[in-house]
Amino acid sequence: LPGGDGMNLILQTLVSTIVQGSMLALITIGMSLVYGTLRVLNMAQGVMVMLGGVAAYVTVANLGLSPWWALLIAAIVTFAFGVASYFIGVKPLVGKAGVDFEMTAFISTFAIATILQSVVLWVFGPRQKNFPELISGRIELTDGVSITWHQVLTAVIAIGMLAALGLFLTRSRYGLAITAVAQNLDAARLMGIPAKRVYVLTMGIASALAGVAGVLLAPVYFVSPNMGDLPLLQALIVVIFAGLGSVRGTVIAAYIIGFVQAAVSIFWSSTFALPVLYAIIVVVLIVRPYGIAGKPQEARL
Repeated sequence: LPGGDGMNLILQTLVSTIVQGSMLALITIGMSLVYGTLRVLNMAQGVMVMLGGVAAYVTVANLGLSPWWALLIAAIVTFAFGVASYFIGVKPLVGKAGVDFEMTAFISTFAIATILQSVVLWVFGPRQKNFPELISGRIELTDGVSITWHQVLTAVIAIGMLAALGLFLTRSRYGLAITAVAQNLDAARLMGIPAKRVYVLTMGIASALAGVAGVLLAPVYFVSPNMGDLPLLQALIVVIFAGLGSVRGTVIAAYIIGFVQAAVSIFWSSTFALPVLYAIIVVVLIVRPYGIAGKPQEARL
């Protein structure tokens, strides 16, 4: 490659890595939180992205509010749906004798996601709906590389929310309770931490993070009943690569996966981005089945 073109491609890859990695981390960290506390692989995380996009569309198209209000409304709506999905599909299974909790809860959350997706399809129809960018325009980084202001904002909001979540988990009373339950459920219960309240809060927070991601993705993916399918698939790849339940590993893995996607798409072809990721996951599952930052786990619920 000529020097200038080569530098442009490298810069484009780095920019795409930051944007994609930040968004992947925002979506996936909720799955890691839920698995860390409940030992549930929450298959409703993708549909929460979609519900965030739908809530944003209703906020702008039907209520006539600014797209900025959509961020708050989508977070509230998806938090409520996350809490409801816990009470409907997970809580009845917790501690139930003779039940494979992880597998049953996995199926239950998948069923909830399918039902919610079908309801949205019935109410809003299958057609994709446009959603405006939160900030229009673009910025020229070099003669051959540019980025939209919405992409910049996406990365800033995602990184800001990840930082806020980190402070919440390490500095607040409820955040420390989530961390304690994730680290050792029995010890947390002995210390008087109400585990079931932690489960409710975790499901709500995880869904709210996905809902905000849905608003940020809406101008790119458009709003449709299927807009959460690809984010869910990418999130599953990230959590497997990171190790189920590892929050710090999830952030690292999200940026690694974001880099691989960007590099393959820019230097080779976007057609091969997902196949390359699948190949990486196969290798990880063979060499280190519990991920790059995970630890072998035993069933506990």
